[in-house]
Amino acid sequence: MRPRSIKVVSILLTAAWLCGCAATGGGHRAAQRLLDHGQYEQAAKTLLVATAQNPQDATAHRLLGIAQYHLEDYSSAGASLTRALELNPRDAVAHFYAALRAEWVNEIDLALYHYGSFLSAKGRGDLADRARRRMEDLKAKRAEEFARQAIANEKNISPGMFSDSTIGVVYFNGRFLSEPLRPLATGLAELLTTDLSKVAALQVVERIRLNQILAELRLSRLAAFDTTTAPRLGKLLGAAHVLGGAIVELPDKKLRIDPNLVNTKSGEVALPSEAVGGFDKIIRMEKQVVLATLDLLGIRLTKAERDSIEKPPTESFLAFLTYSRGLEFLDQGKFKEATREFNQAIKADPGFQQAKDKVRLTDILTHTPASGTIEDFERYAEADPAIRGRMDDVEQALATGRDRLGFLPETNRGRDEPFTSPYGGQPGTGTVIIQGQFDNEP
Repeated sequence: MRPRSIKVVSILLTAAWLCGCAATGGGHRAAQRLLDHGQYEQAAKTLLVATAQNPQDATAHRLLGIAQYHLEDYSSAGASLTRALELNPRDAVAHFYAALRAEWVNEIDLALYHYGSFLSAKGRGDLADRARRRMEDLKAKRAEEFARQAIANEKNISPGMFSDSTIGVVYFNGRFLSEPLRPLATGLAELLTTDLSKVAALQVVERIRLNQILAELRLSRLAAFDTTTAPRLGKLLGAAHVLGGAIVELPDKKLRIDPNLVNTKSGEVALPSEAVGGFDKIIRMEKQVVLATLDLLGIRLTKAERDSIEKPPTESFLAFLTYSRGLEFLDQGKFKEATREFNQAIKADPGFQQAKDKVRLTDILTHTPASGTIEDFERYAEADPAIRGRMDDVEQALATGRDRLGFLPETNRGRDEPFTSPYGGQPGTGTVIIQGQFDNEP
């Protein structure tokens, strides 16, 4: 080892010791170097020993999972990454590799879960946007595969096997609305889906799955709310119940929502109480339909669930109408037009969070390139410093130790001013003895 290397390692180990993680930190960095150089077998052997010696070392389990992933040992990689996340559920990198692994073994639901968890921990930046775009592509792929398999296997599907907690919301009939108001039928179905999803006792089918089944069957939305078609749709969706109906325009700028709840198993149709009110009352009317539907299903809400459902996303009819138009454009793949409408909704009501969420989604779909194959996405992701693991435990330890040693990283503080560490903890004093011959290299 060259003398300067002795100096650097000594400082690193001293800093690591100061935060109590020298043993594991140094091993992590060495393992990371092996991964960076593609020496996956050696890294895996080293990390197997490390995890056996310290089963509580979350970072070692994560690095082992990454090595196993690259060795295409997806079963072992899954076990190692799962263990890492049990020890540290907020490990964004572990979630990311768990998502990649799940994709390789075609566990799309699991991949979506881990990508979502990754975004919860690292929600900003180009990689985050690409991960969101990839999630949308995976959802579409999952819905397409589900629709094909359901239709191909329709004769063998037995609704009697469906859980009574499953429900799908189909498009409402909007032909009784004047042309400018017809998007309300789409917006109503979206809000109903959102509110029903807040109930822990229910499993709500995603709207994208309904759209794909309608596309595969070459059925229009008009067929979706037909009570004679609903049992078949419920069967294909895997839902024991299908909520649909019509929305009707009345004189004096009033609306009426006529809901129906179809039992897929029996074909029976129940009629939740209709809701009537002025244009500006449509959100409250939607809440009435949700609560009436839950009563028919015999579901008792917790106070938190009821409060969440009753909270209106917007009080502005104009905001909801433009939001509904945006949803229609989104379903058609017209992302720029959808963005325009969602922005108009936000202009009408700056607090309309659902519209803001849709703007972010359509912006990603418009401007973020598709990931291509999983190999392409993996190569792109591994160029990101966060995924490569550059900020590992030793570097964190060095930063912490540097403060405690009195170094002043990127600060304009004068020498006589009191020091508060940006990394937390109280400043202290200590003596560091570094032995060895040092060169004069810069």
